[in-house]
Amino acid sequence: MLVKSLKLSPGILLGTIFLVWFGWHLSHGVPFGDPIPAELPPGMEEPSPPPPPPPPPEEPPPPEAPPSEPPPPEAPPPDPPKPPRIAIVTFITDEKSYIHLSLKNKDHYARRHGYDLVVDYEEHTDRGTTYWKYDMMERLIKKDRWDWLWWMDFDTLITNTGIKVTDIISESLANATNPDDIDYLTTHDCNGLNTGSFLVRSHPRSLDFLHSIYAIHSSGRDSDEHLSEQDAMARLIATEKEAGDRTLRVPQYKLNAFPSEIACYDDAKKAWEHGAFVLHFAGAWAHVKSEDATGELMRKYKDEIIWGDWKEFYGN
Repeated sequence: MLVKSLKLSPGILLGTIFLVWFGWHLSHGVPFGDPIPAELPPGMEEPSPPPPPPPPPEEPPPPEAPPSEPPPPEAPPPDPPKPPRIAIVTFITDEKSYIHLSLKNKDHYARRHGYDLVVDYEEHTDRGTTYWKYDMMERLIKKDRWDWLWWMDFDTLITNTGIKVTDIISESLANATNPDDIDYLTTHDCNGLNTGSFLVRSHPRSLDFLHSIYAIHSSGRDSDEHLSEQDAMARLIATEKEAGDRTLRVPQYKLNAFPSEIACYDDAKKAWEHGAFVLHFAGAWAHVKSEDATGELMRKYKDEIIWGDWKEFYGN
């Protein structure tokens, strides 16, 4: 009725009621702008802090490199070249005053350097005793056990046993145009070829060389020409080009030196001297007046021999 008497509209009336309520609320509540009380009302929990931001995503590890190939193994060093296999070859078919000295000397030398010593004490050839050296060479070449054969007449001495015959071979072949083609190392004296000390490559080619020497001897014998083994070999080298090309002459003093008593030298005119390698008493009977010319010279020069220490190759 009051509403009707005052003639107020309902909207005004509601607004008036709201303002009254709002004013009452302001007078009894928390004024605007005041700080929030430290203690929460009973029954109200403090809100939890916001969660920490997530950590940045981890970068993926770089892809592993594929395993590297192991380096190739180092090649083993090449084996050092093996020294040539050497056989010293000689024979003696009758009694001599110097047999022990000659054999002892050659055996000592062979033991010192690891060479072989091959000695025959008989000969079986219809060409003459001295041709047996070529028969021995042929037999040993066919065995195929050595690289070089060193023929030494029995009236020789190795007067410096410290020198290796392999060094003589190497030094001589170094002067050849085609070293592998050389099969014979020979020396000369004042009369030409001397076969008292020479080297033969143990190779099938050398057999052909020896057979050619036999053929020359047989041809000479048929015409009543009696050639020594030395003369037949000299003729082969002089008349057959291939044989000559396979032969290399070594200075006499290096492989077949003569003493001053036997002054028959090659073009170098160089006699044996102390420290030289080999001493050969070739044809001593023609130069020394004695019933045992070679024996006397052997005994004279035996104290000149440079021996090795026997303990090195006779010891346990």
